[in-house]
Amino acid sequence: MGPALLTLPPVKPLKKKVLDMGFLKYGFLSKIGSQLDAAAKGTYILNRDFDTMSRLVGRLQDEIDHNKEMIQFCLDRREDRISFRVLKEMKKCEVGFMKQVEELEEHVYLCLVTINRARALLMKEISSLV
Repeated sequence: MGPALLTLPPVKPLKKKVLDMGFLKYGFLSKIGSQLDAAAKGTYILNRDFDTMSRLVGRLQDEIDHNKEMIQFCLDRREDRISFRVLKEMKKCEVGFMKQVEELEEHVYLCLVTINRARALLMKEISSLV
């Protein structure tokens, strides 16, 4: 509706004044738009990274809770044969647990790199405006 109104004959002097304004002439709004786009992209990526980290931490927490329950089970039973089996099983699962911890550590590192990259990109966009 706005562009249609600017084509009407009585509005032509107003159209000329609006188009002569500095923020339209120098692309001020397009620069602000590009800053917002950069911020939105960075926010989306960081949101996805935090979601992934949340899932990784949840998996580790489940594994820790499971190990606690197995240890409590061994303490309640007090049978050496069952306790020995449970400990052997926990020893097997230790490699998988350590892989999960390393995966989380790597993702935290990559997320910090992404944060720094997004911050640098945003600062570059802001400084280009000035």
